[in-house]
Formats: sequence, structure tokens, C-alpha cells
Amino acid sequence: FGDCGACSLQHLSMDAQLQRKEKILLETLQGAGLAVSPDMVYAPLTGPLWNYRRKARLSVRDVVAKERVLVGFRERNSRYVADMDQCFVLHDVIADALPKLARLVETMDCRTRIPQVEVACGDEQCAMILRHLEPLSDNDLESLRAFALQTGLGIYLQAAGPDSVRLFEPADFQLDYAIEPLGLRFVFEPLDFIQVNGELNQQMVMRALDLLDPQPGDTVLDLFCGLGNFTLPLATRAAHVTGIEGSAEMVERARGNAQLNGLANAEFQQADLYRETADRPWPDKDYNKVLLDPPRSGARELLAWIAAGNVSHVLYISCNPETLARDAGLLVDTHGFRLQGTGIINMFPHTTHSEAMALFERPINGEIS
Repeated sequence: FGDCGACSLQHLSMDAQLQRKEKILLETLQGAGLAVSPDMVYAPLTGPLWNYRRKARLSVRDVVAKERVLVGFRERNSRYVADMDQCFVLHDVIADALPKLARLVETMDCRTRIPQVEVACGDEQCAMILRHLEPLSDNDLESLRAFALQTGLGIYLQAAGPDSVRLFEPADFQLDYAIEPLGLRFVFEPLDFIQVNGELNQQMVMRALDLLDPQPGDTVLDLFCGLGNFTLPLATRAAHVTGIEGSAEMVERARGNAQLNGLANAEFQQADLYRETADRPWPDKDYNKVLLDPPRSGARELLAWIAAGNVSHVLYISCNPETLARDAGLLVDTHGFRLQGTGIINMFPHTTHSEAMALFERPINGEIS
């Protein structure tokens, strides 16, 4: 814990961690001029404290001074790889495989040319993407086949950029996860964006449904929709849901997930959400509710367009309290919405990071429904 730079709050109790994260969220919102009374604060969403992390990027380093290979997160405020034989926050399958991976790389011909591995876990299986800067020898490939059999991991190889990622072993490998309360299943690729914490993702989705409260007559817009993680749950209740995503590959997988789950009332379109609204290709529907889950930079460019329609409710999910506060201030002060409530989602226990959720409602004739 003292050396690794990933879990800087591990010395605090979970109550103290939650209080710290909630305090940061509320103070940031209040600093933007937003009044947040105690009755507007949702109970924090929290779940497993250990072995929760199902996605990670890990560094690999052949350390001559130690005469061995290190695999792990970087040391705090350093470019060096932490000397870690175990990690209590990584999914247990990945945590158990790390020492074996380090020993494997030590035997490989290209041990000095493997800078990183990325890991991703679904509900049943885990994958490892090996980045290699030179072609792998036949001996290296045989070693990786044996490693896949030994660990049960799906092994992917990455020779260049993300587009070069290819499944190596086994040939029929597939990752997926479920939103169990809704009976929904999502297929994904190991480099796709998914929420790091599977249990918290389910809680977050169910709270989003409770807050946005989609009804059979509602038409909902889901911005930055990814694989359809929120789109498809919304489609189980609303009349129609449109998901917009910047990645064409993610849009295709979202469409496949809608078909897999039999949700014909969910559609997906690809668009750069930071371009001018006039260039956006989604259909001209009269959306009355919007969910958005933008990257850390927020969604300032979209707010005027959202407010110009007949949108009554906006549910904003954020991984950055500063841009959430900025955008919340614009929704309230410029576009006439009211902040109805907010709360943290403890997606990353023991770290300084957390997600937050904020619900905005537009008054009708000066009244909130």
C-alpha cells in the first residue's frame, strides 16, 4: 500500500472515505453557486471493498537490478513499477495471475519489449491484452498458449495501436456481463469502456431508473451511451430510447446487445457529441428525458441543445465533480432547470476517485412535478 500509487485512501475506514468523497462533491457544487440541502443528498452507493476492479492497465518492466520482471501499477508519483506480488482490489482471477504472468514474461524472448498488459473481466471470464513492441517468437507463442490453458484467461495480442488487438487463445473466447435485476446481458471486447466495478454498475443503473423514472410514453435520449449500459435498461420501461456514442465500434456492439436482449425500441447512432448540433445525425424526436454520462471533460457543449427541446428531466452521471458543478451551474442558472438531488457512487473504493449522479428537473409553470 505505501508504494503503489493506485489506492491512496486505503488507510482510511470506509465511512471516512465516503464522507471525504461526498464532502468534495457537495463543496464543489456549492462553490458553483448551487444550493444543496441535506434532504437533496442521496445515500452513497457502495459495494465490495476488495477484488472489485474488473478493468485495469498494468505496467510491465524487466528490472535488471532485481533480476526479475515486475507487473503492476506504478509507484506513487513515480514512473517505476511497484513491486507487488498481490493486489487486493483487482478481480481475484487477475490478482492470482499476476505473479504467474511476471514469471512467464521472464522466460520470453521479448521480455524487454513488453511495456504493458491490460486486463478486463466479465461475469464469468477474464482477458489479458499483451502489448508487444516486436514480433513474438514461436517459443513465446507456445508459452502464451500454455499460460492461457493454465490460468483460463483469454489472451489477446497487441502489436501496435488499439486497432491491432487480436484474440490469440482460446478461439471461442467472449466477455459479457449482466444487469441481473433486469435480466439483461451485454457482450463486450476487452478494450471497450465498461464500468470498473460490476456490482456498483448494477446499483447505479437501478438508481438511474428510479430517478429518471421512465414511463411507457417517454422518449429518452442517452448521450455517451457506450455499449448501451443505460440505454437498454431504460428501454425496458420507456416507449423509445436513442443512444448516441462517438465510437462506431461501440455503436455496433450496442446494436448487437439490443438484439441479444430483444429490445427493438432501443436504437443507436454514431456521432461526435462535441461537434455543432446542426451536424448531428440522430432523428428529430421530441425527447422528454435525457441521461448523459460524459467523460471527465463534461458536456458543456450539449447543454443549450438539450435545454432547447421539451426535456423535463436530465440525469447527469459524472466522473469529475468539477465539470459536473460547472455544467450543473449552466443547467440551473442559464437554462432554467432545478437541481433535485445528487449523491456519490463509490465505484473505486480506497482511491480518490468516485462517480456522482445528479438529477435536474425543469419547472412547469414555475412548479416541479
